[in-house]
Amino acid sequence: MMTRATCEDADCNEDNTNEGFPGRNRTKLDIQPRMETKKSVRKSSILGVEAVDRGQWSGPFDFLMSMIAYAVGLGNVWRFPYLCFKNGGGSFLVVYAIFFCLGAVPIFIMEVTIGQYLQRGAMEMWNMCPLFKGVGIGNVVIAFMCIAYFCVIISWSIFYMINSLTSTFPWETCDNWWNSVQCITGKENASTLAKVVANLTQIGQHTETSVEQFWERRVLMQTESISDFGGIQWELLGIMLFAWLIVYFALWKGITQARKFVYFCALFPYFLLIVLLARGLTLPGAFTGISFYLTPNMTKLSETTVWKDAGTQVFYSYGVGFGALIALGSHNKFNHNCFRDAFVMCFINGSTSILAGFVVFSILGYMSLIANKDIAEIVKPGVGLAFQAYPEVASNLPLKQLWSFLFFLMITILGLDSQVCMMEGLFTAIEDVFPAVLRKYKKVSLGVTCLIFFVIGIPMVSYVSRLVHIG
Repeated sequence: MMTRATCEDADCNEDNTNEGFPGRNRTKLDIQPRMETKKSVRKSSILGVEAVDRGQWSGPFDFLMSMIAYAVGLGNVWRFPYLCFKNGGGSFLVVYAIFFCLGAVPIFIMEVTIGQYLQRGAMEMWNMCPLFKGVGIGNVVIAFMCIAYFCVIISWSIFYMINSLTSTFPWETCDNWWNSVQCITGKENASTLAKVVANLTQIGQHTETSVEQFWERRVLMQTESISDFGGIQWELLGIMLFAWLIVYFALWKGITQARKFVYFCALFPYFLLIVLLARGLTLPGAFTGISFYLTPNMTKLSETTVWKDAGTQVFYSYGVGFGALIALGSHNKFNHNCFRDAFVMCFINGSTSILAGFVVFSILGYMSLIANKDIAEIVKPGVGLAFQAYPEVASNLPLKQLWSFLFFLMITILGLDSQVCMMEGLFTAIEDVFPAVLRKYKKVSLGVTCLIFFVIGIPMVSYVSRLVHIG
């Protein structure tokens, strides 16, 4: 054992780790150089490069809310209910659950964990294994393709939301400037409707509902040929610019500083879903629609289409492969319990899809009753469900302005929060590759990126937008 006498001869004050009273006689001048040395040491990440202050979530639920805002989106509301109905109802849920357990959950947890562990985006994280860096590039390409059109969908939704404030919906009647002689409202009596159909059939034309014509001739203002560009739908262009400004200002200080935006976008759609569900369940015919939604058709399990649709819906709905989950996880503290948050998020996402199905089909059941049609004739895939089927339903609801406005407000918020998080994933991945420029001039580079995507979206609000592939 080293005594105090020998300790004085030895350089105890250098290490400050020996027995006795180490460092007791040290002065401030002795300590100061050590403190300066400690400050000069650079932090290193797991990848062996200098660590960067990426900004961390400040609250215990910030990360969870950001994942909800990102993953719970348009696919839950308009795609899942349609696919569930199309592929046998309850039997589709069985296949969906299989892909959920074997595919979505493991990949979801893996992306979040890798992002948190390496503190890097989708591209630079592959420095741990450069052979697979192409996977990170693929993440960026997928995100790029989705980001390009999401604000277009948001512009459609805001357009409908604004038109929901009128006393008579513009898609209810056939006496507007965009309507043609083929237009029918669907509210004509049987004899009148039969005469109209017979007259149009004789001249080789078919009928179109007022809802369809509003969508095609007023919202999209579509032309028949891609060679006839026609022009720009300026109203949609202005709304799309407004949507991109929201995305920019939500991210310009970093997503970790946008707590209020993230919490609002994550929670408010659930309030709207619950309100719409309560209204839907009180409508006549609601439970007929729900039975169509849930009644299993087990023969569908042998069809490859069911498995394909379930697989694509699971991966699309949970947002894996876009790089956004990696970016969101990279803002966690190193020892954050990301497994808990990931499991909770996966459960919430699946439950939201099922809840949205109840909302949509309770309302479609009512529409089936008043139109005296089978639900299969009313249900439409994708954008048709949101922008054709629901406006037609809303026209027949009491307090129609309120319910239509709330529905399209929900679609708008779901689109915006997913867009913001996808943009964060893309920008983080690129920022990690070019840190010297993009981190120093983040606000400018983010603005330029948003502007580029805005320009890319212009053909999607032109008169030939129908012929531009979206989604």
